[in-house]
Amino acid sequence: MKQLLVSACILCVLVACNTATTSTDASKDTMAAATTPSDENVTYPYPVEYSSDFSIGDSKYAQTVLQLWKDFDNNTFDDHKDAFADSVTMDFPDGSTISGTRDSVVASAKAYRGSLKNVVSSIEVVTSLKPKGKDETWVCVWGKEIDTHNNNKVDSVYLQENWMFNKDGKVAYMSQFSAKPHVAAKK
Repeated sequence: MKQLLVSACILCVLVACNTATTSTDASKDTMAAATTPSDENVTYPYPVEYSSDFSIGDSKYAQTVLQLWKDFDNNTFDDHKDAFADSVTMDFPDGSTISGTRDSVVASAKAYRGSLKNVVSSIEVVTSLKPKGKDETWVCVWGKEIDTHNNNKVDSVYLQENWMFNKDGKVAYMSQFSAKPHVAAKK
């Protein structure tokens, strides 16, 4: 599972770095592609157990994930509970996992959100990816979340999430990674 998540994260980075090109960059990329060996000649130093072959997926899945982020911010997470499969698993940075029915997972998310006074998110990158040979789609999203706790303490966290949509187009799995923003030392 770790290799799957690491592969998805690396793929998100590669896709994100390559999606914003200018016409000059595009012509350079075209020239480079003509002189670069194809992916068939690449040998990876580790076996890739899940997939190393992705294409861009349907953007409607990215839209669904961003709507779920907005629902979390607004404390209306159950507004789109139909986006989830009957059975859902979510892995979090602290090592905890929520796994169960759609209703139990949504209830857990709502309970956590209820412990916060306010949540404001911003998105840096979102992309939808389709692994070839698999009947699923992944959405990778990077963003920042600013939480105001009920005691008015404010925390910020950078998030990277991988959302897996099953063959029915429903969220069946999500993994989340986080990092605290760097705070410069006072001199």
